[in-house]
Amino acid sequence: MSENFGFELPDESKELTDKEYVNLVNRIRGNFLSYVSVLDSTLTLIITDFFLRDKDDFPLWAKTVFDEDRTASFGTKIVWLSRIIKSHSQFQKEIDEKNRVQLQQKLNEIRIIRNDFAHNFAQNKKIESENVKNRVIMLYDFEEGKTVPKLFKMQEIMDMINDGWVLEQLNQIELVTKKIREN
Repeated sequence: MSENFGFELPDESKELTDKEYVNLVNRIRGNFLSYVSVLDSTLTLIITDFFLRDKDDFPLWAKTVFDEDRTASFGTKIVWLSRIIKSHSQFQKEIDEKNRVQLQQKLNEIRIIRNDFAHNFAQNKKIESENVKNRVIMLYDFEEGKTVPKLFKMQEIMDMINDGWVLEQLNQIELVTKKIREN
């Protein structure tokens, strides 16, 4: 699935114009956020499939779990998933503890970058030539009344998108969830 969002970055020897750089930054941000959307939807499916056996369960689920907007954050879903896997005997048998911890860590790394990509802004008027040359995305955040730059290496973001391990783990968890529900 993640290969739909990954793409080859231009060779580092290719000089990018400011416009090409801005377009590349926007494409990477958009593709990363789309990738995270797939992860978020997968977490939702696993969690709801685990807890909701039929349509009559949904009203109780909605009243007790969701907030007023009927949503749960990506971070909350990561915590729920980890707790489910850690606590349920079937998951304990089929999902290695080391993989559970590693999955939670990777999802949290993705969540932090997702929040930065979704809630910070890129300055497209003054492009730093070093950032273009080094294939770095600079985003700005407001912290305590100051604008603080944050740097992201394009290749590291693409490596995250292209690494199929997270989705493989979630697919395995989804299969275990279906087995539990069938019993």
